[in-house]
Amino acid sequence: MNQKFIIKFEQGILEQSYKLAETDVTGGVNGIFELLDETFINQVLSNFINMRTHFIEAYNRCE
Repeated sequence: MNQKFIIKFEQGILEQSYKLAETDVTGGVNGIFELLDETFINQVLSNFINMRTHFIEAYNRCE
């Protein structure tokens, strides 16, 4: 896909995507898996909590 790796996380209606140029990743696909360590995954989960909170707040403003 245009010499990019796309990492996508989904949780319910929410989605987070990260795009990396192939040239920025050492070791190809294995390099991607090295990037996805426990700290990164925990930050992604925290982002989902914030995203859900912001979405609910915006939804409630429309009522």
